Amino acid sequence: MTAIAVRQSGGANIVSIPKAIVKTLGLHVGSKLDMTIKDNKIVLTPIKEEASLEVLLAGSPKECFKVTEEDREWIDAKPTGKET
Repeated sequence: MTAIAVRQSGGANIVSIPKAIVKTLGLHVGSKLDMTIKDNKIVLTPIKEEASLEVLLAGSPKECFKVTEEDREWIDAKPTGKET
């Protein structure tokens, strides 16, 4: 069990979810959670999201998005056939 504290940020009371739990549940910044109270306990349940390119790329390391030399050659290549 992990103990966390309720903190204040602006007008909101917040708690932080430990990184290990975020990773275990496959969550990321922007993940949606359903919050309920059961037996006087707060229960957070991940909401299943439709797979979208944005969701799939959200967890990718940013260095994967760098344009490589090979990418640049392909981007700058002149058409060789009837491409427009």
